[in-house]
Amino acid sequence: MHLANITLKQLRAFAAVAREGSFTRASEKLHVTQSTLTTSVKALESEIGLRLFDRSTRAVQLTMQGEQFLPAAERMLRDLQESLEEMRMAATRQRGSAVVAAAASFINYVMSPAVIEMAGTYPGITVRMREETTEGVCRLVLSGEADFGVTTLFRPEPLLDTAKILTDLYGAVFEPRHPLALEHGSIPWSRLAGHTMVGLHPSNGIRALIDLHPRIARRFKEPGYEVGSMSSLFPLLNRGMGYAALPALAAQPLVSAGLCFKPLIQPVLKRNLYVVKKKGRTLSPSAAALLESMTHAVERMKPHAQVEIAFGVEQMNAFCAP
Repeated sequence: MHLANITLKQLRAFAAVAREGSFTRASEKLHVTQSTLTTSVKALESEIGLRLFDRSTRAVQLTMQGEQFLPAAERMLRDLQESLEEMRMAATRQRGSAVVAAAASFINYVMSPAVIEMAGTYPGITVRMREETTEGVCRLVLSGEADFGVTTLFRPEPLLDTAKILTDLYGAVFEPRHPLALEHGSIPWSRLAGHTMVGLHPSNGIRALIDLHPRIARRFKEPGYEVGSMSSLFPLLNRGMGYAALPALAAQPLVSAGLCFKPLIQPVLKRNLYVVKKKGRTLSPSAAALLESMTHAVERMKPHAQVEIAFGVEQMNAFCAP
């Protein structure tokens, strides 16, 4: 006996006759002809090699083997029905889960508002947001642990589908009473000399772009203080311990908390943020819903002189296309 030769139609026919105790009533229940139902049951018995029913002119009764098989058949039908229902609810975004990996600044400024919006439309979808470095985002997406990610890319990634979300310019971030506050307009990198730099760990994409730029002097690649995350920057900067060189979007929460931001020039340093997914991978309905909400959040971002948006519904559709 090969399980692959047993059909769903046969299992449904067997279970219906067993429940109703009649081929006539079972055929009415399944909305099929009695001859079709009888053929399905006989085919199942033939495949198994055992009689499942004792038939008489007055009644239809399960054989001992039929009684033993009925719970398994009903369990298979129930499991399949539940699985199909789960898939239907996932397809209609009534239930599901999505995981996104991104830089902390993007999670704070874009993904969190996106999740709040999505919760109102699709409350049955659960979301996990993973704060990761560039390397971490790529690793989680490629391993399938994250549905998609948002990160800086330093080189082409052949195993990833990518689309640029935005470009933001670097600036100096500091406490309002810091001497750099006396500078007018944009600040050349050379004017930062003599001031203490507070930097992120080299594994962070924000720091890595500074370290990789050939025209930025070495002294700006060796900060006086180094922290592991964006959240650790604020206490030091707020106490006047120095300045940080950050992209405009990453600096936004610090600016909202009362710090100053002035663009850096000579050279101008830009960061490109990309949305990424595993090459050729179709996003689940839940992940697609999260990406849609993220796109809306990006489109709603307040205009910023140092942030150029490059992602909208058209780019999202192209990114998701097979």
